[in-house]
Amino acid sequence: MPTFRDRVLLELSDAAQLGALLLPAGDSAAERVRTMLAASYDLAAARIDSVSSVAVRTVTLEQPVFPVGRQTGGWQQTVPSFSRTDLTLDVPAPADPVWLDLLVQVDVTVVTEIEPGGAESVLAKGFDDFRTLDEFRARFAFIDLDDFLARHHITTVEELRDAFDYVVTEVKLRTPPPFDPADPANTHVLPVSLAVAAIDPFDLAEGLRAARLIRAAAQNLTGPTPVGVPADPIAAYATAAVFSAAALGEAGLTAAQVEQLYAAQGVVSLFLNAN
Repeated sequence: MPTFRDRVLLELSDAAQLGALLLPAGDSAAERVRTMLAASYDLAAARIDSVSSVAVRTVTLEQPVFPVGRQTGGWQQTVPSFSRTDLTLDVPAPADPVWLDLLVQVDVTVVTEIEPGGAESVLAKGFDDFRTLDEFRARFAFIDLDDFLARHHITTVEELRDAFDYVVTEVKLRTPPPFDPADPANTHVLPVSLAVAAIDPFDLAEGLRAARLIRAAAQNLTGPTPVGVPADPIAAYATAAVFSAAALGEAGLTAAQVEQLYAAQGVVSLFLNAN
């Protein structure tokens, strides 16, 4: 008799069905996709305004990931002279793979507002024509002038003027144009590698443990880099757990409860009606 994991492999190997689970029709919030993107990229300089579509490019079944273990040791010798060497080796552990039930390559089309960054102009000019201490204090309000004078043994404005060269720098930051979500220039495609674990029987703790193991096993891997978006990859894989929708009801929980719990941990939760 097929297990729930077997059903997941059979049904979610269909790219269209998997895409519909990630972004159901009418899901304007796209919380699952947003969780997936936040787990994959540092989006500090790019605000996702909306998610337009999800395209599943490839689905690979039962992909192994071999964790890298670290071995440390030392070598000492006393002849002809004493020396000590410390050794650190990062080596794969091929006997203990972490299995990804599905490894999915996804293209997410988003409308994104990008921080302009940078400076429009920088102007530096000397400031040596001040005549009073109050005038200097007003120009350099961020300096504790009394403390500065005491530390440098300065008592008069003339001594202050002669002690150092003072430069005032004015930086004008670049001002972005008003954000227009309809502008095609604001539409971008973010590639995501999604590692999916089928959880059978229903067990929330087991799902989180599976996601943690996947992340740990892939910590030395690098995720895809998007084009045209200042978003650095922070993980090789986003992670997702698939649960039986029937088992969810039997446990007396709602999909919203599980999604909220998992999203807070950076994990996507999916529910499959598997017969």
